[in-house]
Amino acid sequence: MKILVFPLFQFPTGHLKVAETVNEYIGEKYPNSELKIIDFLSYCNCNLEKMISSIYFKWINTTPSIYRTLYKTVMYSDQQRKLKPDFRFFSLYFEKKMKKLIEDENPSLIICTHSFPSSIIGKLKSKGSIDNISTINIYTDFFMNDIWAKKEIQYHFVPHEKAKEKLISDYHIKEECIFVTGIPVKSSFDGPELQLKTTVKHVLVAGGNNGLYKTNELIEMMKSLPSIKFTVLCGNNRELYSILNQLESNHIQPRGYIHCSRELDRLYSEVDAILTKPGGVTISEAIRKRIPIFILNSLPGQEEINLQFLLKEGIAISILPNKLMEQVTSILTNEEEMTSLKKKMDLYLEKLSCSFSEAINSIIKKELSYKLIKSQ
Repeated sequence: MKILVFPLFQFPTGHLKVAETVNEYIGEKYPNSELKIIDFLSYCNCNLEKMISSIYFKWINTTPSIYRTLYKTVMYSDQQRKLKPDFRFFSLYFEKKMKKLIEDENPSLIICTHSFPSSIIGKLKSKGSIDNISTINIYTDFFMNDIWAKKEIQYHFVPHEKAKEKLISDYHIKEECIFVTGIPVKSSFDGPELQLKTTVKHVLVAGGNNGLYKTNELIEMMKSLPSIKFTVLCGNNRELYSILNQLESNHIQPRGYIHCSRELDRLYSEVDAILTKPGGVTISEAIRKRIPIFILNSLPGQEEINLQFLLKEGIAISILPNKLMEQVTSILTNEEEMTSLKKKMDLYLEKLSCSFSEAINSIIKKELSYKLIKSQ
């Protein structure tokens, strides 16, 4: 059985992490299957992928208001848009590329962890070009943007029950085709909780990979709280790592990109809270480990919408930059508030109807049975 998985971009993103989670699980459970993770933009043109990723980072870092407006105009809107941009020319180019890729690879199953390849596949399916290949959407945020193909896609792994209800009511998707799995994370985060916490409060700072935080403000806050241990995930941000390393501070520890999920799981088990941005995968990992979540900042567009959901559900607390020190100290020492956050996480997890492994197993078995019947 050949399976194609489509994230977007080659640099580390939540979409890629979910694709790797899919790869890890299917590879272990179905060792005879052939699974390929393909960045569709790079397949079309390597320079195109580099150009689009460069523009993306430039927009969110230098002109976030422009990116926010574009996102709400093109990718997500709660209201009916009166004016929709016409991307037919570009769409035809990508459809042609996707059709050739699928014809060359001849997969039994397609999995999309990003809305863009899903939309192209949806267009091909609506035209009858790839009708015979089942596709799964794995939504990697706490909402479903307008770009995802929905009616044309056979299976949907959604982040919560409200997303399922929306697919049924707005797109008339059959209930049995929707799996409320939450955003998939590596299996190591679902294991038994390790008891590695100490009496010293320990905060994990995540989101530094893309230069999200104002470094000076963050450093001053951490330096002003010597009684709290801070582990800062710098990812591939060498500049941030170097600055923090030069501090030679006993309570501030910078870490580079952690490739091993078990190592990250162990680190999660040591901390009392996480200070991060509202990215779907990082937040989902924290929820699985029942780590109180503090949101300091968010990228324009999808992360702002994620934050609205998290605050509404009481899963996270928004931290004001000018009150960073006071809020972190106050919440960490407030056992009642910390317990309340964990209970909200438990409630969210209880509402998930099945695990990612159960959902993917049921679909693969169904597809294998269909393939066997077809071959007879």
